[in-house]
Amino acid sequence: MSQQLVEPEGMAFGTPYPWVFVDGAFVPAEEARLSVLANVVSYGTGTFDGIRAYWNAAHQELYLLEAAAHYERMRRSARILGLDLAVADPVPATVELLRRNGVRGDAYVRPLLFLAGEQLAVRMHDSGTRFCVAATPVPGDYIDPRGVRCMVSSWRRASDVAVPNRAKVIGSYVGPALAKSEALRNGFDEAILLTGDGYVAEATTSNILIRTGTEWATPPVTDDILEGITRRQIMDLLGERFGIVVTERRIQRSELYACDEALLCGTAAVVVPVVEVDGRPVGTGGPGETTVALQRGLQAIARREDHRHHEWTTPVYEELT
Repeated sequence: MSQQLVEPEGMAFGTPYPWVFVDGAFVPAEEARLSVLANVVSYGTGTFDGIRAYWNAAHQELYLLEAAAHYERMRRSARILGLDLAVADPVPATVELLRRNGVRGDAYVRPLLFLAGEQLAVRMHDSGTRFCVAATPVPGDYIDPRGVRCMVSSWRRASDVAVPNRAKVIGSYVGPALAKSEALRNGFDEAILLTGDGYVAEATTSNILIRTGTEWATPPVTDDILEGITRRQIMDLLGERFGIVVTERRIQRSELYACDEALLCGTAAVVVPVVEVDGRPVGTGGPGETTVALQRGLQAIARREDHRHHEWTTPVYEELT
């Protein structure tokens, strides 16, 4: 199929490229519509993920970052919800979607698996599912990479006994959305949510790591966090480059005020320094040196400007050249 170059200029983040993958077929975005009576619209019954694609102009290549890992997490999320991700391997379809859209710029891929049937009963069975993948340009940064000012939100992270946090559930993002708006309306950039019993969980769409002295720590998966793929990458890179083993343990709120360095990490945010929490500077009040090194290192790996971890990236146009 001939490639139609789609320029991201003028397209906002969240504006879909012309082609969308829906239940095994590529369809025009304007045809990928959902009934207002679909079960997911009323109840958030489904799972989603997000995958970054990075453009390398020197290579004239687009690289998907950790696509297989994201789809494996989606498959686990589906299993927890009692849904079935019927596509054996969605990575080739995602590569073809980006090719068909002629994407030559940084992009964000959004896979969704949800209950699409017009069934208004509150349940997770006897309703048809739909699997779709769309892509949108990323013309800028999702969050300021130079550093963010955070507040500890009045909203708490939902407990796994209420909403399964190991699954990336569509409906579970109401809490983070409320926390994000609360932070912005109070003059901050981002919110940090605590667990029901008051320990640090995560930011609205990112995991958190802190350094106190020489110890790096991050909340454990049992503290109601989503086990982030970028979180795992950062822990790997800290070990490889700095010989640091990150401690997974419960973190108290006061540690956010006393720590020497802190960062947020996630697919959309990538790696972002935390420079302030609740009006208190983190460390010197500027980006930490290690955080900046991790930020640059992961970006270089994502664009294959670094020789490390080519297994994390999937070339989109390689077979066409």
